[in-house]
Amino acid sequence: MVMDCQPFYSYSRNALNMAAAMKAQKTGLLELRVTVDRWIRVLATLTEDTLTVNPGEGVEEPAKPNPSGPAGAINGDPPNLSSSPVPETITNVKRTVRVTKQDVGGLGISIKGGKENKMPILISKIFKGLAADQTEALYVGDAILSVNGYDLREATHDEAVQALKKTGKEVVLEVKYIKEMSAFFKNSVSPGATLPWDSPPSSPHRGAELSPAEVKEPCSIPLKMCQVSRKRCPPDTENRYFEVISSSRRSSVFLRAKDPAMAQSWYNAIQAGAASLLPRVMEEMRSMQLGVEVKHLGWIAEQVTQGPEKPVLAVLTDRDLVLYPSLPESRESLGNPTKSHPLIATRLVHSGPGKSSPLLDSDLSFGLRSGTKQGVETHVFRVDSAKELSTWTHLVVEGCHNAAELVKEVTAACSWNGKECTLGVHIDEGFTLFTQEMGVRKSILLQQPFERLRMSSDDGVRMMFLDFGGQEAEIQLDLHSCPKTIVFIIHSFLSAKVKRLGLLA
Repeated sequence: MVMDCQPFYSYSRNALNMAAAMKAQKTGLLELRVTVDRWIRVLATLTEDTLTVNPGEGVEEPAKPNPSGPAGAINGDPPNLSSSPVPETITNVKRTVRVTKQDVGGLGISIKGGKENKMPILISKIFKGLAADQTEALYVGDAILSVNGYDLREATHDEAVQALKKTGKEVVLEVKYIKEMSAFFKNSVSPGATLPWDSPPSSPHRGAELSPAEVKEPCSIPLKMCQVSRKRCPPDTENRYFEVISSSRRSSVFLRAKDPAMAQSWYNAIQAGAASLLPRVMEEMRSMQLGVEVKHLGWIAEQVTQGPEKPVLAVLTDRDLVLYPSLPESRESLGNPTKSHPLIATRLVHSGPGKSSPLLDSDLSFGLRSGTKQGVETHVFRVDSAKELSTWTHLVVEGCHNAAELVKEVTAACSWNGKECTLGVHIDEGFTLFTQEMGVRKSILLQQPFERLRMSSDDGVRMMFLDFGGQEAEIQLDLHSCPKTIVFIIHSFLSAKVKRLGLLA
């Protein structure tokens, strides 16, 4: 779907095409999704800094009529889709339907929904004359509960597709008709060509569907910090979809190539174009906020406990990992991220496929834990490729070590043996308990190097325990707030010291 793409109203179409062709790095015909089930052909042009899609004289992909089916449509459905009347008596009643698959056309249905969409697996279309239609016992809006005894009630869309594809000639479906879903699918049907097992996804963006008049003009998305993704697309069994989203998150195009090779070629080319502009973006950020060293930035997806994942622009500096909803274009927006993780109080705890991912290249993610005054926070981020995962993993670990070397020392007010004092932790000098007046250290109560630390622990509320052995044994410090921040910093100092010895890769 196109959302608020930037039209070139000040140029004629011929002038635009000529200018784009002069510096085009890649051109070709693709299909642009206009509504859930409707695509139009477009000429895509990729230059050094812009992706332009031009409807030109492209025509909407027509419906493919079934020559043996009725000439007319039922309830607005195109003639190759079946829309049999549904008996009221079957609503919300489990039914078992036996389907004999055909050599051509398989089951003859399309499905939508899935666990990731918080919906059951639903029959969205039944194609006339094919196996499901011939049973006269299946309806649009039927939820598929199981296939040949395999439970689909908690299945993702892709899992359901694979389960249905792997069935033999005889298929036993347990279904339940959901009337509300049937009404939704009938209203969304359009004459766009749809083949069995081709279930065009809903865009992650919930913008209004565009009328044909709104896609007659060319539109462009700047490559500067745009996001191009294939993982964000809902299950794509043919591996032909990709989406390009502008840095502001206000513009996007959802595109389909003729085959997987072409889709990957466009994906790689757009990624390469965006990557070539990264140095310019990093320099602009440095100029907006002097003293901040930007090490890396890119789009990642934050996993949340409830609801869909949240795309964020992650910026790794010499001290922090900061997250933005879109590319900051001003000093004010750069200084107001949605979240900031101090690297010295952050550690990497996971990198690789998710625990629930059966495939090595699916759901690649890395997990971070941060010590805060509220306790330990855990955040998981998904990336699109193994290369991105390797880059972020390496740079985050390296950034935590470098931040420890850069900060060198932290202090925190505390109480020890009933006396108010200050705890200082220095990467080289170790632990110091001291009193101070007017910001000046007055007397040292205790001093121990890192090498003497045998064990550290905390109660997660306000107490921290440090065991240096010897006469002092374990000392108990009341930090007056959650000790997790200082505990994570101690870990970072220790890790950085080990790195100095060359014991970490």
